[in-house]
Amino acid sequence: QRPAARLCGPIFAESDLEAQIIRLEGSGVFDKNIIEYPRFAPFTAAGYFVAHSDFLREVPFDPFLPWIFMGEEIIMSARLWTHGYDMFSPTISVLSHIYVRRHKPKFWESVQRVYHPGVHNPLQMLVLNRIKYQLGYPEASKDMIWPQSILTAVDQYTMGTERPLADYLANIAGLNMMEKKVIRGAHWCDSGQPPKGFEQFANLYN
Repeated sequence: QRPAARLCGPIFAESDLEAQIIRLEGSGVFDKNIIEYPRFAPFTAAGYFVAHSDFLREVPFDPFLPWIFMGEEIIMSARLWTHGYDMFSPTISVLSHIYVRRHKPKFWESVQRVYHPGVHNPLQMLVLNRIKYQLGYPEASKDMIWPQSILTAVDQYTMGTERPLADYLANIAGLNMMEKKVIRGAHWCDSGQPPKGFEQFANLYN
């Protein structure tokens, strides 16, 4: 057994195909030894996501985000946190997967096999606006979204009311959506300390 990695570093994507959506790239093994208590995490990871199925009653997956890839983790993280869920990193590594998988089919290729070549990228650009609207990107405000149907039933699959989105972005994820800046990053995640508002748990990690 060995200490698990933590997913701490967000960036604003630079690829035109990803429309400045948040990518999670700051994964690293920050602990030298296996710790007793799992540390707080700023994000959920789609590749390793463990929770009781009851969460789906409060935070169901959005059926209007077909074949989403980049953007899935930031929108789910924000929705979970604003619904009152805390996120944690595992203390030990229990599994892994080969991320790149060269010469193996990818999910975006399956979309093209079902429909036709070239359909994936325009579809991704379209549904990313639904995510960006919920996260407060200025270019995805309601009066700028087209077609408006991209916001169908968005209120059923959006943020919760237990905690404000602004607190999540500023204090947990460290993101400024208006200026497209990582303002502090999740620096508390790198150090292993609880985020702002959870200092009462710091003694668990000393």
